[in-house]
This record gives sequence, C-alpha cells and structure tokens, in this order.
Amino acid sequence: MPKKNDEKTIKKNVNQKHIEFYDKTLKILEFILDEFSRELTRADIEFLEMPKNSISTLDFLISAIGKVQKGQRLALGLDNDVKINEEPEINIIEGLKKDMI
Repeated sequence: MPKKNDEKTIKKNVNQKHIEFYDKTLKILEFILDEFSRELTRADIEFLEMPKNSISTLDFLISAIGKVQKGQRLALGLDNDVKINEEPEINIIEGLKKDMI
C-alpha cells in the first residue's frame, strides 16, 4: 500500500513542477512578445514589407505559446474534463400520422 501513495505523491510533485515550469516559460514568452511588439512599432517599415526574420520570430513565438498552453492543459488536467451533453435526445418517428395520435 505505501508504494501506491509514494507513486501518487511523486506524480503530484512532478506535475506541480511541470505547472511551475510552464508558468515561468509563459512569463518569459510574454516578455519576449512585449519587447518584440515594441520593436516592431518603433521600426520604420511598411506592413507589407515586414522582414522575413520578423515574421519567423512571430511564428516561433506563436508556436511556443501554443506548446506551453498544451503542456499547461495537460499538467492541469483541463482536457480530462469531459463535457456531458445536457441537451435532450430527440427521437424521430417516421411514418407517424398526427390523425392517429
């Protein structure tokens, strides 16, 4: 019995570390995105003439944020919550004549 408890505790601790890691990473990405955004607004470039390296940087940031979000959702168990369909089930009866009801 104690082994199961130890495994649960270990999993909980590791999961907590992952959450902390993703939170820290997200803060860093937020800082980088803020600074990158400021640099873009200060740059004297036309929107359609944006340098390819700027576009690549933005693409990298978006990808990194998506990975952090996915990791956080996994670590927090947010995707484990299955929504129950609360709408009533509708049955269709074919060939029913309202005169016979």
